[in-house]
Amino acid sequence: MTKMHRGKKAAASLMAGILLCQMFVFGVSKTSADAREVAKKMSFEVVGEGIVTVTDTAERTQEITSGSVIEVPKGMCVRVQAESPKETDIAVHVLDKDGNYELEDVSEVQGKCFWRDVTAMELEKKVVVTFGKEDKKIRAVRTGQTRGNYNKPEAGDVFTGNCVITAVDGGNGHTVHSVTIGGFTGILAGVTATGGCADHTAAAPYVGQEYTYRYTVTGVNKVTGEVMGNLYCTSVTGATDGVTKDSDGRLIGYQRISGSALIYRNYSGYAKLKKGKTQTMLTNGNPQYSLEDACYGIYKDRSATNEAATFTTDKEGNSNTVELEEGTYYVKEKKAPKGYRLDETVYPVTVVSGQTVSVNVKDVPVYSDMELILEKIDQEYKAGKSHGAGSLEGAEFTVCYYAGIYDQATLPKTPDRTWVLKSKKEKDSYESRLNKDYQISGDDFYYAEDGKIPVLPLGTISIEETKAPEGYSLDGAYIESVEGKTEGTYYLTKIIQDGNLAKIQGGNTYKIADRIFRGDIEFQKKDEETQESMARIPFRITSVTTGESHMIMTDANGYFSSASNYVKHSENTNTGQAESGIWFGFNSGGEMSEVNDDNGAFPYDTYKMEELRCGQNVDKALYKGTFKISRDNYILDLGTIMNPDLVISTVAKDEETGTHYSNADESVTVIDTVTYTGLKKGKEYVMKGTLMDHKTGEPVLDSKGKKIFGLQKFIPKTAKGSVEVEFNFDGNTLAGKNITVFEECYLDEELIAVHKDIEDVSQMIHFPELKTSVKDDQTGIHIIKSEKDMQITDTVEYHNLKKGKKYKITGILMDKDTGKAVKDANGEKITSSVEFVAEDTDGSVDVKFNFDGTNLGGKILVAFEKLYYGEKLYGTHADLEDEEQTMYVPEVETVALNKETETHHALADGTVELLDTVKYRNLLPGRNYTLHGMIVEKETGNPVSEERTLEFVPEKSEGSVELGFEISADELCGKTIVVYEEIKADGKSIAEHKDPEAKEQSIYFPEIGTKALDENSKTQEGEAKEKQKIIDQITYKNLLPDETYVLKGVLMDKETGKELLDENGKRVTAGISFVPENEEGTIEMTFELDARMLAGKSVVVFERLYDEEEHLIAKEEDIENADQTILYRKQEIPKNTIVEKPGHNSKEVRKSPKTGDENRMDLWLVMLCAFGIAVVTEIVIYKRRNR
Repeated sequence: MTKMHRGKKAAASLMAGILLCQMFVFGVSKTSADAREVAKKMSFEVVGEGIVTVTDTAERTQEITSGSVIEVPKGMCVRVQAESPKETDIAVHVLDKDGNYELEDVSEVQGKCFWRDVTAMELEKKVVVTFGKEDKKIRAVRTGQTRGNYNKPEAGDVFTGNCVITAVDGGNGHTVHSVTIGGFTGILAGVTATGGCADHTAAAPYVGQEYTYRYTVTGVNKVTGEVMGNLYCTSVTGATDGVTKDSDGRLIGYQRISGSALIYRNYSGYAKLKKGKTQTMLTNGNPQYSLEDACYGIYKDRSATNEAATFTTDKEGNSNTVELEEGTYYVKEKKAPKGYRLDETVYPVTVVSGQTVSVNVKDVPVYSDMELILEKIDQEYKAGKSHGAGSLEGAEFTVCYYAGIYDQATLPKTPDRTWVLKSKKEKDSYESRLNKDYQISGDDFYYAEDGKIPVLPLGTISIEETKAPEGYSLDGAYIESVEGKTEGTYYLTKIIQDGNLAKIQGGNTYKIADRIFRGDIEFQKKDEETQESMARIPFRITSVTTGESHMIMTDANGYFSSASNYVKHSENTNTGQAESGIWFGFNSGGEMSEVNDDNGAFPYDTYKMEELRCGQNVDKALYKGTFKISRDNYILDLGTIMNPDLVISTVAKDEETGTHYSNADESVTVIDTVTYTGLKKGKEYVMKGTLMDHKTGEPVLDSKGKKIFGLQKFIPKTAKGSVEVEFNFDGNTLAGKNITVFEECYLDEELIAVHKDIEDVSQMIHFPELKTSVKDDQTGIHIIKSEKDMQITDTVEYHNLKKGKKYKITGILMDKDTGKAVKDANGEKITSSVEFVAEDTDGSVDVKFNFDGTNLGGKILVAFEKLYYGEKLYGTHADLEDEEQTMYVPEVETVALNKETETHHALADGTVELLDTVKYRNLLPGRNYTLHGMIVEKETGNPVSEERTLEFVPEKSEGSVELGFEISADELCGKTIVVYEEIKADGKSIAEHKDPEAKEQSIYFPEIGTKALDENSKTQEGEAKEKQKIIDQITYKNLLPDETYVLKGVLMDKETGKELLDENGKRVTAGISFVPENEEGTIEMTFELDARMLAGKSVVVFERLYDEEEHLIAKEEDIENADQTILYRKQEIPKNTIVEKPGHNSKEVRKSPKTGDENRMDLWLVMLCAFGIAVVTEIVIYKRRNR
C-alpha cells in the first residue's frame, strides 16, 4: 500500500540553488503554464530488499513498491531515492512502459543510499530499482541489439549518432523547460526533436553544444509507417555520469537529455495462404488425399511469369507467411497436393504495409467419374444373350470400396462402403451400374459437387458376383477386364491418380460370364391298352421361350434319352433319328452355341413335347405335354407316355347367392363347376367357357359389346375330377334374362371336349328384374308436402322369380343431390320392407314409407329397392335418374319488402304497400298451382290483411312469383307483421312458409319516445343564458340489431308551433347515427342553443328515425308532449351588482380580487433584490474556492 509523508532530511536539501527543470507534485503544477500538459504514467518495480521513495518539489514523498503507478505531467520529473539497510549494489533502470528496453543509461552505485531524477516525456516509462546483484541475462535482453535495420526498424532496435543543441528554453540560472535538438546523423538525420532534462542537478546544456544520442525504438505501426522511439542524448564533453556529485549533492557535469522522436519508414506487408477442402465426403479419412506440400507461386504479373515468392502448405492446409512489398500480386498453384487437381485459377491479392493478407483457396479432389459398368454375358455366346428361359437379369454383385491403396494381402477386413447391385435388361445388353437405379442394398454412394452422378474416390474396390441370375451357375464363371480374364467371381482393382484425373486400373467396364444350367430327359413310350412298347415314334420338342424346335424318335424298345452317354450330342446333331444326338442352343439372335458333349442337351427352360402322327399310332390319342429343365447336369425322367379318352359335364351357380339366381348389378360372378373324366394327371389343360343368351342362342355381350368368357388352366391330379371356371362381368343389362354356360376343354390349344346344351338347367343362371313407381298417397303424383306425417307408396314390379317362393323387398329413400340415404326429422334413415310369396314368375307388391319429413323441404327423394330370397340378394333397383322412383318435396322461401323503400321497415302512418317475392323449388313444370298469401301480426297471429291468391304455371322446377298487399299501418307502431304463403296443387297443399320468426318474411314498424332535460338542471327547466344544452333521451323499440339507423332532431317553438331559429335564422338541430345491439334501447342526443332570447318561453324537441338509406321509419312530433318540452325561466338580477343610470357603464362589485387585476410593483422589486444577493454570494464563494 502506498504511503504519503513529509520527506526526509536528505531530500529536503536537494532542491536549493540547483539548475533544474520545473518539478510537479505528482501531476499538479504550481507555477508553470505547461501544467496543462497531459500527465504520463510512470510505473515502478523494486527488486531486492530496500526502500524506494519518490519526491517532488513540494518536498512530498511517496513510498514506492513493485506495481506502483504515478502520473507525472509531460516534461516534468520526480526524484527516485533508493535506501538499503546494508551496503549493496544499487541500480536504477529507466525502461519503456513494458519493461523491455533500456531507454537511458543505467545508474549504478555501491552503498546504502542513492537517488536519481527521472523525467516524464512523450513515452510512458517504467523505473526498475535493483538492490544487490542483477541477473545479467535479463539486463542483456533489455539492452537489445545495438544496431537494427535502418530501413525497417523494429521495436527494441537501438541506433546511435551525433546531434547538436539548437535551442534551450531556460537555463542561465533559470529553470530549463525544454531543449531543442538538431543536426542529427544516422537514422535521425533531418529530424528536429524536443527533449527535457534527465539529470536535474547537473549543469544545463547550451546552444551549439555537441551531443551523442541513443535512439531506442519502442513502437512501430507498420500500417502508417510511424516509428516511435526514446531519445537519450549525452554531451560529447563533460557529461554527468548520473552518479558522481559534488559536496552540495549536485551531479557533476552537463545534463543528459531525455525525449522521444517520431520517424517514418515504408514497411513490407505479409501474405499467407489457407487451403481448404471441397467434397469432404470423398476425402475425409482417406490417406490418398492430403493438403500437405501444395506449392503456390506468388507473381508480380497476372500472367504468372515473374515470381516473387512461394507458398508451401502443411497438412492442415496452412502455408508459410511471406514478407512482400506493398502492392498487388497474383497467386497460382504450381504443384497440387496428393489426391487433388492442380488449380489453374489465378488469385489476385493486395498486400498492405504492416498487414497480413490471407489467400483462401480450395482444391478439388481427384476422383473417377467414369461410371462403373458390370456387363453380364453368357459363357457359351460370350455376349449379353441368354439361353432358353435363363435370364441375365437379376444377377447380384457386391462392390466394396476401401479408402486406401491395397492388394489382396493388405486389404482391410471391413470396407469403408459396400454396395449390392443387380443386373438389368438394357437395349442390347444386361448391365449393372454403380448408381441408385441398380442398387438393391448397401451404403450411400459417393457423389461429386453436383450430387447427381456417383463417383469413386482414390482407393481400392473389389467386385464380386454373389448371386447368379435365373437359370445360371456361378461354377466356372470368370471376370474379364482390360487386364485380361480372371477366373472366378472376384476381382480386385485400384483407383489411382493420373494428373488431374483418376483411373480405374482394370478399366470401368467388366464382363462377367456365367454358365447356363443344362440337363437331359428320358422316357418310355407304350400303348395304353396293350402296355407294349412303341418303337420309332416321332416327337417334336419346342422351347417355350425361344421357339427353337427339334425332332426326336424313340428307339426299337420305345425308349428315348437325350443324355450324351446314350447318344452323343455331336452325333448327327438334330437330324431327328433314334441314333441322332440333340442340342438346343439358339439364342434370340438366331446364333447357335457350340455343341458340348460334357453338358446337357437342354438349356434352362420349359419345353413342349408333342407326339407326331405316324403309322404306329394311327387312331391313338396323341400325347402332348411339357417338361422343365431347372437343374444343372440332371436327367429328367418323364416316365411312361400313354393316351386316354375324355368326358366333361357342368353346373353353373351365382357366387353370391349359391343358386341359379343372380342379382343383375355391375359386378356379377358366376362359378361353373366342370366335372371331367379321362384326363392325364400332370398335363396342363385349359377349360374355356362362354355365356349364351337362353332366348336368342347368341353369346351374351358385355357393356363394351364383347363376348363374356371364362378361362381356367389346371393340371389334374387324377383322371377324374372337377375344375371351377369363373366368369366376372357387368350384369346391369341382364335384368329379366336367363343365360346358359357353354364349356370347351383344350390340351395344348387343341379342342378335346365340349359341353354346349342351351336347355341344360344345370348350366343356366336367372336374373330377376325389379321396376318401381312411387307416388304420394295424398296427391297421387310425384310431389309431396314437407310435413310431420308423410306417406309414400312405392309399387314394385318383379320379373323372373321362382313361383311359390317367399321373397322380401326392402326399400330406402335416397337424397338425389348427395346420393346418400336421406334422414327424417329425427335423424333416422327412412326405410320400409314387405315380405311376399311370388304367385307367378312376374307380379307386383307395394312398399309403403311413413315418416316425419318436416326437415325435407326442397329435397328430391328417390326410392331404392332390393329383392332378397332369404338372406341372399336377388335383385336391385337403384337408379337416381329414374323419374318413376322420384318424389319431389317442394320448398317455398319468401321475401317481404316495403314496396316504397324496398326494405323490411315501414312507417306506422297511413297506407303501406307491401310486395312479397315467393321463391319455389321442386315444382313440376307445366302444372297449375295456386299461391295463397296472408299477413298476420307476429305477436298475436291475428290477420292484418285479407287472403290474396295467385294462379301460375311454372316453366321450370325452380322460380319465383310476386304477390302484393296494401294495409293500413296507423295501429302498427312498434309492431311486426309477417307474410304467410302457401302453394296448392289441385286444392291440396304441397308447400308453405309460415314462420313468425322469419326475418325475410317480416315488416318492422319502429316506435320511438323522447325525454328532454336541461343539461345543467337535469330538469325540464333551464336558464335563459347564452350557451345552453338540451339532452334528449330517445327510447326506441322494434329495431333490427346490427343495422345502421339515423336519428334527426329539431327544436320547436311551442308558442308558434314552428321550428326555433337562432340569431342567424338557422334551425337548431341535432343528429346521430347508431347501430343497436338489441331491438329495444335508449340513446341520447344533445342540442346546443343560445337561450338568452327564450326567457319565459318553452321549446319542444321533435325527433325522426331513419334507416341507413334515409327512409323515414318512425317519428315523435307532439307539440303538447310535456316530456319533450323545456321551459326557460326569466333571469333575476344578482344582489351584488349595481346598475348605474342610463348613459353610464355598469360595474360589478367583486366579492374577491381576481388574478391580474392590480399591478404589484412592490412584489417585483423584492424578488429582484433577492436574486441580486444570491448572485453576489455565489461569486464570493467561487473565488474563495479557487485561491
